[in-house]
Amino acid sequence: MGATSLAFKVYLILGFELAVLYGCVFFIIQQSKKAFYANKTFLGIAFAEAVNTNRQTDICIVQNKATTLFFFWLILFGIISMWTATAFIIFSSSWIQLFFMTLSAIGYGSIIGFIIMDMDENDGMVGLIASTLSTAAMFIIVSVSGINFANPIFVSTISFLILSLIVWELITLVTGISRGATKIKAVLAIVTFSMSLLASISRVNVTSEKGLNDWNTAIDLAFGMYLEIINLILYYLELMGS
Repeated sequence: MGATSLAFKVYLILGFELAVLYGCVFFIIQQSKKAFYANKTFLGIAFAEAVNTNRQTDICIVQNKATTLFFFWLILFGIISMWTATAFIIFSSSWIQLFFMTLSAIGYGSIIGFIIMDMDENDGMVGLIASTLSTAAMFIIVSVSGINFANPIFVSTISFLILSLIVWELITLVTGISRGATKIKAVLAIVTFSMSLLASISRVNVTSEKGLNDWNTAIDLAFGMYLEIINLILYYLELMGS
């Protein structure tokens, strides 16, 4: 009963945050398309029409100084809210963690929505669907296989891959990166965060077996999975847009 109770808490929190995240994504996409077809702006952003290689309509964001400034503050909001949520989870034990986690879901949901609109939104939606299916597949694998992916060897491998990915990202900031290398990096990141999600899902069962079954623990576990899912979405979009 304890394991079920902790799992319920974790997935209730995770489900709520993902609902906020995906809700913001689809709201941004819907309002952007609505503004485009009405020949209006949305949040001060104008849109133009293009055609992709498959001769599908591609709604593009019109870039200007105001748009650049808007996205700067939006990204800053997402980053600050995410890091604040992380800080509260590490140093605090209150429901204010959930508040900043929700703010970050609003911020990153909006960012992802605009990323999809800024790239070819047809490819963007494919990337969003692929990341969602990958997330669902990780839950199915854990529940069907019965394997504990939170074991030291698997977790150590994930840590090495994430460290390698961070180093690669830092190098690309300085030297730049080719289109082919971007795709390879995105695939590596997708595999890495899929593995990390497997470990996080298994960790729920491991934690409950230790007798921990409180809301603060549930928030901590849900936050880890939440971060991994966001990274999966972003790298799928990078793969589709590269």
